[in-house]
Amino acid sequence: MQRAYVARFGNNPQQEKDANIAAEIETAKAQVIVSELVLRAATELFNALGASGVSVNKALDRHWRNARTAASHNPLIYKARIVGDWRINGTEPPFVWQIGSGTGKA
Repeated sequence: MQRAYVARFGNNPQQEKDANIAAEIETAKAQVIVSELVLRAATELFNALGASGVSVNKALDRHWRNARTAASHNPLIYKARIVGDWRINGTEPPFVWQIGSGTGKA
């Protein structure tokens, strides 16, 4: 991420593109790994706590919901596909986070 930020101001379009690709791939890998770990940890927590884990007054279920929501926001299957397509085919990741890259009318 830092490399992409610095490259943005370096007046070298190819270096900026390469840094953005690296940042996109690394963040996609992190999202896949961290989301899976957090979902697994939340599930294990509820398995360990049993019925007391779903007590309304403790509201521990919010942690599982938050993890599930974060994982669903950027579906992991798409992130994994982007990483795999890059590693196997060298396909550049889509930069869907960029403003103005949509094809639809506003």
